[in-house]
Formats: sequence, C-alpha cells, structure tokens
Amino acid sequence: MRMALFLDNRPFIALGALPRPSLGNPGIGGTEYEFLALAELLLAAGLDLQLLLTVPQAIDGVAAEAVTVVPSLGEGLQAAVQAGAGLLIFRPGFASEADWSDLETSPLPLVAWLHNLGCNDQGRYEALQALRRWVLVSGPQLDFFRHSRLARQVVVIPNLVAVPPANRGPRSQQQATQATDLAYVGAITPFKGFDRLASQWNWIAGRCPGARLRVFGGANLYGGGDAAAQASAGRSPQPLTPYEQHCRQILQRGRHSDRVLFEGSQGLERYDALAEVAVGVVNPSGVDETFCLSAAEFNACGIPVVTARRHALISTVPEGLAGLLASNDRELARCCVELLTDPQRAWQLGTQGEAHVLASYGPEAVLAAWQQLFEEVVQGRPAPALAPQSPWWHENRWLRQLWGAGLAVPGWPSWPVFKQMVKTLLQGGSGAIQPRAVGLLSGLIALLVWALVVFGKYGGNPTGLARIGDQLPLSPRLQGADLVILEGKRGNDGQQFLSLALDPLQQLPGTSAALDNPIYRGKRLLYPLLAWLAGLGQPALIPWSLGLINVALIGCCGALVAGWAQLEQRSPQWGLAVLALPSYWITLSLDTADLLATTLLLASALAFRAQRPGALVASLSAALLSREMGLLAWASSGLTSLRERRWTWLLPLALVPLPLLAWTASLKARFPVTADGLLVSLHFTWPGMGIATKALQLLGLVSLAGVQVGGAERLFDSLCFVFWLASLVVLLTTALRPGLSRWLRLTAGLYLLPALCTSIQILARFPDYTRVWIDLSSLSLLALLSLRGSVLRAWLAVAGLLSLGYGVGLIGFAP
Repeated sequence: MRMALFLDNRPFIALGALPRPSLGNPGIGGTEYEFLALAELLLAAGLDLQLLLTVPQAIDGVAAEAVTVVPSLGEGLQAAVQAGAGLLIFRPGFASEADWSDLETSPLPLVAWLHNLGCNDQGRYEALQALRRWVLVSGPQLDFFRHSRLARQVVVIPNLVAVPPANRGPRSQQQATQATDLAYVGAITPFKGFDRLASQWNWIAGRCPGARLRVFGGANLYGGGDAAAQASAGRSPQPLTPYEQHCRQILQRGRHSDRVLFEGSQGLERYDALAEVAVGVVNPSGVDETFCLSAAEFNACGIPVVTARRHALISTVPEGLAGLLASNDRELARCCVELLTDPQRAWQLGTQGEAHVLASYGPEAVLAAWQQLFEEVVQGRPAPALAPQSPWWHENRWLRQLWGAGLAVPGWPSWPVFKQMVKTLLQGGSGAIQPRAVGLLSGLIALLVWALVVFGKYGGNPTGLARIGDQLPLSPRLQGADLVILEGKRGNDGQQFLSLALDPLQQLPGTSAALDNPIYRGKRLLYPLLAWLAGLGQPALIPWSLGLINVALIGCCGALVAGWAQLEQRSPQWGLAVLALPSYWITLSLDTADLLATTLLLASALAFRAQRPGALVASLSAALLSREMGLLAWASSGLTSLRERRWTWLLPLALVPLPLLAWTASLKARFPVTADGLLVSLHFTWPGMGIATKALQLLGLVSLAGVQVGGAERLFDSLCFVFWLASLVVLLTTALRPGLSRWLRLTAGLYLLPALCTSIQILARFPDYTRVWIDLSSLSLLALLSLRGSVLRAWLAVAGLLSLGYGVGLIGFAP
C-alpha cells in the first residue's frame, strides 16, 4: 500500500538541501523534522511512500522520485488519490478554506498527526468523515485531550529521536566529569520561557564557578534557523526581537553575564558542541510541550535533562531516570546546580537517559508502531481504547475525563469546540484569546453571580446589596422606595454610597445628614458619580447602576491583569484569576467603591509598565477620587519615575492630586464643623497592634465589643485572616526581590506599611478588612505573575475556596 505524507516545507527552504534526517535535526522545527525523519524511516524499510512538499527541496535519504511538489494540502490530497495512495498523513491546523472542500470530500482515509495541544479549527477536523486516526506523540498529550472527541480515534506513536553516530551516548565517566557547561536548546520565544532560566543564571553561576551557559537557538528557530538561514544567504543576522533583548537585559543585570554564550540557531554542528555540556535545559516554562525533541536529543547524547514538571515532559524525561523535573524556577535552578556539582549523578542520569531514548524512541519501536497503524486503517479496525498514562491530578486530567464522559450524551460539545464557540463569541475571531476577551468573560461571570444574589437572595431588589440599616437616617430621595432594611444594624458602607449616588454633590440638606462624615465620604466622589450618571439621575435606576458598575469593573480587572500577564510573557488567560479573589466578590455584594479603586490601581500598574504617562496620570487622578489609598500608588509612580530619570513624567505626576485637593477644599468650605480625619484615626494604629489583637480574638483570648462570632463564621474569618497575612508576605517578598518591576516593588512596600498599621476597627470582621485591602490582593496577583513561582496556583486555590465559601454563606446564612 502506498502512503502519502504532506509537509509544507516553505518555512525552511532557505536552508537548501538537507542532510539525512537519521543524523539528527538539521536546525528546523521539531514537527517538520519528524515528518522528514518518518519519510526516511519508511522508505528505508521498503515501504511505498509519496512525500508531498510545497516547494522543491533535496533531502538526503529521500529519493527524488518519492517526492511530489504540490502547492497546497488540498492539491496534495488530489495528487495522492491520482498516485493510488491508500491514506494521507498530514499536520492539522494549517488548512486554508480551499483545502477544506477537498478534506471534507476526501475518498482517502486521513491520518492527522498532531504535535501540539490543539490546533486551529480542531472541532472541524474532529468532524471529518474521512479522518481515521489522530496520531499523538505521548501519553500525557492524549490525557490532555480526554475532553475531546479526538480521544476516540487516537493512537500514540512517540517521535523518532536520532543524533549523529559520533555523538551518541553513553558517555564515559571521564567525559561526564570534563563537561562543565549548562546548555539551553530551543526557540528563544516567550512560549518556551528562556527568560525564566535567564533570571536564575546569576544564582546558578554563583554556585558553579566553572560553568558557562550556552544558548542554542533563536527567535526564528521554527522558521528554519535564523542564523543558519541568514548565513547561507550571505546576509547579516536579523536584529534581536524585543523578547530576546528582554532576556539579555535580565542576564546583563547579573554578575555572570560574561559566562553566557549565544551560539545562535545551528544545524548538525551543535551536536559536536554538546561534548562540553554537562546538563541540558529545555523549555523552562513547560508550556504546550507534547514530547520535547530537544530533551530526548540531550538524553541520546548521554546528557541529563532539567526541565519543568509539566505536560509530556514527565514522560519524555522520566524523573530520576533521565533527568530532574522542577515545579518552579528556583527549583529548576537548584536541580541545575545539583547536577553541575555532582558529575557522578549527572553521568548516571545521562547513561540511563540514553538507554531510555534508544528503547522508547529508536527506529525499531517507532517503525513498528506506524506499521501497526497502517494495518488498522487499511483493515478498518477501530482505534483501541488507551488507558490514562499520567497521574489523575496532572494538568487536571480528572477534570478533562469528567467533561469527556459527557460526550456520550447527544449534543454534548467537545471541549475544544465549546472553547472555540466562547472565544468567537467574545472576540469574534479564532486567534489566541486577548485581554479584552478575558475581561468580557470575567464580566459575564460576574454578571451571572450578581444576578444570582440580587434575584435569588433579595427577590430582585438591588438595595439589598447596600446593606441598609435602621440606625442612620436615609437619603431624602429614598423616601417611599421599596428597600431591604436590616433590623438592628447600623448599615454598611454601601448605604453611604447609595445616599451619595442619589445626590453626588450633596446638594440636598438631607444627603449630608444621611452620611456619617460628609467630607470623608464625599471625597470618594467617583463611584457614586458614575452610578448617578449610569442611572440617569433616577432614584429607581441608581441602586441597579451601583451593582452593575462593579460587575463591569470585575471585567475591567480581568482585562488589566490579562494585559499585565502578556507583558510578563504569560498567557492572558491569567486575567481570569481575579475571579478567585474573595475581596472582589465581597465588594460586589456590598455596593462599595473598592472595586473601582483597585481597577484604577491595576490601570496605573499597566500604564507605568507600558510607559504610557498620559494613561498613568489619568488613572491616578481618578483613583484619588475613589479612595485616598491611591496616594500610595501616586507616590510610588513619582519615586520610580525619579529613580529611572523619567524627567518628563514628573510635572504631570505632580498635578495628579489637584482634583482631589480642589474637591476636598470645596467640601471643607461647605461643612466647616466636620472633622475630616475622624474615621481615618479609627482605621489605623501602631504597627502590628491591630494584627495581634485580631489573632487573639480568633484564638478566643480577646472579646471585641459588638462582635460575636462562633462556629463556622469564626473558622471562615480565621481562614480569611491567614490569607490576608499571606498576601502581606507576598508583598514583602516582592518589595525585597531584585529583578522585578521597580514600580511594583516600591508600590508593594508602600502598601505594606499602612496595612501593618490596620486597626481592629477594620480587622474585626472579615468583610471589612478583606474588601478595604482589596488592593493587597490585586498587587499580590500581579507580583505572583511576575515571580512565576508555584505559590501562585496554591494562593489562587485558597482564594477560590474562600470565594466559594463566602458565596455559600451570603446566600444561605447572611440576613
């Protein structure tokens, strides 16, 4: 039977004629290399193969008569039919609309060889009638797709791994001892996370004086090797990308940048350079890794591998057998040091790794797996079910299986299809999700929760969110209104903001009478003013607008955090992490200005990081009219600008407090007998006193007047307090951590100081200190995204449980 194999070789045609794939990767993308390696392997085994390329290119080991040049996948399919092929193997995700008409009417059985964790139009591929198999390259990759219909047509065939004979392991102990360098092989792109290794190099180099860091790769590695392609064409290398510049700046900030060698993207010559390498590092981020050919090549050369404990790396690099796996950047650095300083251990792992590669990814094993696939397809046999090959907790396998179980229900969507539908709905396209789409999704989820509370708990009366008590006078504009009144309660801050939203400028005498401090409350003008504008000044609409503004603000926070994640070279999907923070949901349920204040803080952070002084000044000016705590962000922006010599920023920043000062002067002139600092003096005390008193209260050693909690509420309050303290620790770590954004470090330190002075007036109840210090949660989230440690997931998991617990308590038990 003749088999057809289609590959678009245009990205690496600049390399010219290619050497035998059985000698190793000549410097092209791993997926493209595997297509060529399979072609040589099948032809060498005497099988009838037709290799379909998009442009002519000589490949040693692949006879010219076995190659057919076609301009596209669709025409390649037609050529395969004309040549009498029995099936076509292709890479999904790159079909044009013209190709789809041929794929959907294909008379040939189709085999999709997927090397990634998904592809464009995956749902459409899953629905192809002619598609007989999905070929995946590792068990963990299959486990990642347990929520997809493609899992029902899967066969797992590992990639073929080959290196030049002279470079194959195992090494001798003497060779392992003489090798002292640390090497990174791979693309220098945000996706692969070389910056994470770069940020740890100074620490590694300080403990391994004889080691150098050798970097093999470039930004255009998947395009066929930038350095090699440019050299072959007689042109000078391309300028560095912004990400490459970012990585080099990280290295230059350390004391050992002189021991870093950028080797560029190389072909087969890089295998000779590996003789001096003691330890190999691949893909420190672990993102989207379904096999990792570079890791297996290191092992094939007898070199142990250090990488992330993510995706298929747990399979390609068995921990303790072929290398070491790390859960975070610091652990990755420790693993590198451990092997660099212990040649005996490194030699042992390298030797075992070489044997593992030969047995699992050698020509015999790979050829046998492909031959079995061909037999099954020709005979029309269904794909055998494959058991999970990764732990139940790895990459949320259990959750993917749970969704996949629903595929037995008619109409239940494959998760990639459902995800694509949501993405298209949010941003109108099929590309990677963007911060705006993350914000929209966050806002929609917040709207659903808000509606559940308003209609499920308060019967459709939004004044329930204001938590109105019966001990303070009401706004004259609330007379006769249908209100949710809490008997025997003084009333929450939401009652104050509702009164102000009905009359933001306090023009009615009864408005100031309804406020406990007209100046202190009145200075926080922006939130009630926005509610008044959104509600068109109508008393019946304003209670609705107060809550809906906070819904929109949660969406804005999601978009802003997503933007910060992008600047940190992380996925924008991290913006959804704001939905885990309990302070956001508490504020949403209480109609207060805290969400507006933290939104403007996040906007300031993003504006400073993106070097947009206009947006920074606008955000800070608005923040000061939301809460005075914005003065801390203003101070850190000014000090950071001064430290970084951004002289043109200083004058605009000096003007930031003017709107607040002018409005405060107006309020003081109208209410001369009001003590502006009355409430402020109650909120702060000597450092640590409030925290100590709170701890004693939770331990039952101190009783607070008017505060009686017990049972489940005491337990929940304790958990919230511990989480709040954990956020303080995160900010302290951030303030002391070099290498992070100077603005973030200084802002973390400035917010930490007043937080330590918080009085028991605020710390008495968890809804108060949690939402009042909402900025701590927001800054901690930004900091943990920048720190890239494993703490982020644990911190968010605890936050999510607290948010869930608060929701249950609010709906089921709160009055």
